[in-house]
Amino acid sequence: MELLEAIKTRRSIREFTGQRIPDEHVEMILDAARYAPSPENLQMWRYVVIREDQEMKNLIAEVSMETAREVFGAQPYELTAGRLWYLPDHARPTEFENIRDGSLFEYPKYSDTVVIGFGSEFFHDAHLPYAMSLFGSVVVAMGMHQMWLVAHSLGYGCGWMALAISDYRHKELLCDKLGVPRTWEPIGILCIGVPKEKRMLGPSRFPMEGVMYSERWGNPYRRLAFRKQEEKK
Repeated sequence: MELLEAIKTRRSIREFTGQRIPDEHVEMILDAARYAPSPENLQMWRYVVIREDQEMKNLIAEVSMETAREVFGAQPYELTAGRLWYLPDHARPTEFENIRDGSLFEYPKYSDTVVIGFGSEFFHDAHLPYAMSLFGSVVVAMGMHQMWLVAHSLGYGCGWMALAISDYRHKELLCDKLGVPRTWEPIGILCIGVPKEKRMLGPSRFPMEGVMYSERWGNPYRRLAFRKQEEKK
């Protein structure tokens, strides 16, 4: 699969068969994270790879489901339906209930590989000038995105998750269970597995003119095709 095709066809997958992914494919996926960019090549990321510890996968799923019920459980459909704008009208109520009761976030249990990304402001015993909130978290996420693209190109699915580490209690619980030093902070969780079924392409993306500005904010970027068309007039 070509890179541009992988970027355009990548989708979040949250239903897995539970089948085993060959070890050589897992290593190809993990190795991609090492080549992500980082400031001054500091590579201030670490990843914990969970494959055999089913109890840890279950814990991540249960904490995510509990958090979803706390955050979304009491919200009426009318207030959150806008989050599901990309779904057909008939599918929104069911998806909304899956979010409210937390079942949408159970998929870590059935993932072959769960990768937890950690970043740190402290590296080589020196304080970095890159705050996690400004830059450190970004380089970790870029590494995880590279893993995602490689997994997709190999025919596997991935789901990004952050609910399990959305507050300090859950972060401390996870770090304690995994033996993570307090100088390292969990940034995100990538669940990788064999998809139950192929997901349709979508949701649609906003047009380039809606998200890209030319030279100044608010001045829509004009595609090359449109510019050429105007030149012919």
